[in-house]
Amino acid sequence: MSNYSVFATTVGELSANLISHSLERMTPSPVGIGVLEVEDGCGLWEVSGFFSEIPNLVEIEILEVVYEIKFVVSKILDKNWVNQVQRELVPVRVGRFILYGQHDSEKVPVNLYGLKIDAAMAFGTGHHATTVGCLLSLESLIKRGYFFRNVVDLGCGTGVLAMAASAAFKTQVLALDTDLIAVETAKSNVKANGFNSRIMVVQSEGFNNGIVRKRASYDLIFANILANPLCLLAFDMARYSRRNGIIILSGILNEQANRVERYYYSNGFSRVSAQRIDKWITIIMKKK
Repeated sequence: MSNYSVFATTVGELSANLISHSLERMTPSPVGIGVLEVEDGCGLWEVSGFFSEIPNLVEIEILEVVYEIKFVVSKILDKNWVNQVQRELVPVRVGRFILYGQHDSEKVPVNLYGLKIDAAMAFGTGHHATTVGCLLSLESLIKRGYFFRNVVDLGCGTGVLAMAASAAFKTQVLALDTDLIAVETAKSNVKANGFNSRIMVVQSEGFNNGIVRKRASYDLIFANILANPLCLLAFDMARYSRRNGIIILSGILNEQANRVERYYYSNGFSRVSAQRIDKWITIIMKKK
């Protein structure tokens, strides 16, 4: 079995995080991403990605042009990077939720919602600031007394947000992703965590799937994607949200927040609160 790594250096943490987020959205997706400052305070950052099949070299070349960097693509023989990355991922606790791999099953406290995550080749292990921001936002809503009966997770990746909502509210959740690998990964995680009866995983681009439209309207929508698609989805978000429905928007850089919010203000939403983690912001909004 052949595996591949891609590696580049860049100046500044912001640039490194942008590159890593772009790598995560590649097709095929990497099984692991690394972002590391070469030396504390030096300003030079390393970004690496690990693939269980040859990465899309056209996408790599596009990223090189966009970010003005040069990737080194290397072939690695006889190493299962999926298992390697999963072994190295430590459990992540966010409020009442703890995300863990199979190898850490014995470390889960009984008083928390334990969500076993097999990252495989999908985005969303719980280590990225955007996922953490969504979970913190969900935690804050729970503490304020919110309860949701009809939930959809747009761009579900591994299914972690859909499972968190279903665990907290014991409710029906629809998990969507455009990527077939993400859909299969989410289905596997849903089954492994015993949510088959409450979570349906569907391949869909936004609200285009008939099942998604039929189950509307929603009182909670997660959308951990990117700023541009979030702007394009604003009208449909309003169309398929209930009155007083809540949306949690993530995958947004701090400097993109105002632009994204303007789209949602013009479609009848108001800001409830926001979570900032590093260079990323997660925004909770409410439909008027």
